[in-house]
Amino acid sequence: MTAITTVRARSLVAQIHEEVAQLIDAGSFAPGAAVSIADLGKRFGVSPTPVREALARLAAEGRLSFVDNIGYSVPALPGAKDYTDWAVARLVVESNALQYILGPLDARLLDEAEDINRRIRSTDFGNTHDSVRQFSELNWQFHARLIALARNPLLEDVHARLYRSPQFSRIFLGRGVVHQKKVAAEHARIIARLREGDRQAASDALRDHIVDSLERDARMSDISLSLKRLSADTGAAARPAKRTTTTRTTRRPR
Repeated sequence: MTAITTVRARSLVAQIHEEVAQLIDAGSFAPGAAVSIADLGKRFGVSPTPVREALARLAAEGRLSFVDNIGYSVPALPGAKDYTDWAVARLVVESNALQYILGPLDARLLDEAEDINRRIRSTDFGNTHDSVRQFSELNWQFHARLIALARNPLLEDVHARLYRSPQFSRIFLGRGVVHQKKVAAEHARIIARLREGDRQAASDALRDHIVDSLERDARMSDISLSLKRLSADTGAAARPAKRTTTTRTTRRPR
């Protein structure tokens, strides 16, 4: 008999959303597995209506797939196109944001980012759902501090959307976070460039970090791809063109 999880009175939809998200993150559903509204309703002891709304939210966030006349399912593990698409989105949003910081740098945000990175470097992450979730959350918090430097709520909202989908962190389940030292070192390089006041160098360091980290993750999924060319091309496009000085010759009247 299926155990019933009691859902308490906060927002019913929000609670079901959170519960199902945790089940997905924990690998309770295999990639491609169907997610039944009726089964979840029985599991939580609720009617299908709040379950249906919660799953619709998860689909909007990219945590679930939806096909008409078929229903909801867990997305497959990321492929080469998924990694490339995520890299492009993050390069456009994150690395360029550092070039559009209005006003002086907020030292408090840099201090917070540095503290988060110390925790990333020193924490002994395991390979369970909770430990992988902890790493993912800390990593998001670090990058969120960098985005916050731009003082642009729209950028912060877009950035939060980029990190809502869990399929990239699912590769760490059962393996652990094997590259945390490299991640922390790359984070430290970005902070160092920002403290030096070199926003372009910080943007370049962040761009390299995004590309390198996603290439490492792709290899863990047995996917071979190179984003180096993409990084170089977008970096060149993002930099302002150098001005050329034209010498004008004035003819004297004869």
